[in-house]
Amino acid sequence: MHVFTTLYFLGLLIGIGYYVLTHLIFKEIKENKSILFLLGAGLVVLGLVVGGFGGMPISVLGIGILTIAVILIMTGKHFLWRKYIFTFIVLVIVGITSFVYINKPGYWIIKKENPYTTTQDNVYSYYKELQTNPDIKGFKVMNITEGRKAIVLSLGKERTGDSLEVTNLKEQYEKTTLTVRSFYNKSTEKNPTIIVGVDRLQPHIEIRDVDGTIYKKVK
Repeated sequence: MHVFTTLYFLGLLIGIGYYVLTHLIFKEIKENKSILFLLGAGLVVLGLVVGGFGGMPISVLGIGILTIAVILIMTGKHFLWRKYIFTFIVLVIVGITSFVYINKPGYWIIKKENPYTTTQDNVYSYYKELQTNPDIKGFKVMNITEGRKAIVLSLGKERTGDSLEVTNLKEQYEKTTLTVRSFYNKSTEKNPTIIVGVDRLQPHIEIRDVDGTIYKKVK
């Protein structure tokens, strides 16, 4: 799920949570004060956009809070309608979040040495090639069992002594982004490599390091 969508949903939940808190627990707080507080809080958070694009994500949180304030104003004294609308919003957020979580692509790390592999196994053959020719660096996508894919990422001989680990795998529209972290740990590999198995891949693939490096595809 995109970060803007997540923050908007969070803003909606904060607004609903504040309304429930003030009207079910602290009933002495007047209706007008609650709405004014939400409007003020939403505008303050939204105002962070003035700081430039860096404030954009947090500003979306303010839009979510303002949405709830507007709903409170529009529904007026129709408390039953508010309950229906807020219940619907919560159910939609839970449904979308659950769907995204269930459909999140899975990944696993494939061992580089397998005693049961054969010389015909293309993934392990390619790994051996990388160690024989450590000048090769970048990533390569290979087919494995049952339609699944393997991403083989190598750093090249200039990064000898480093290792790789996966920090995140996400899908966005028609793009799969795999994020890794490279670190020095006196690895004995001539060409530091990681082999990542994935359930599926989108047409566009991006492999990036947490330090900002974008790895190119091996031709």
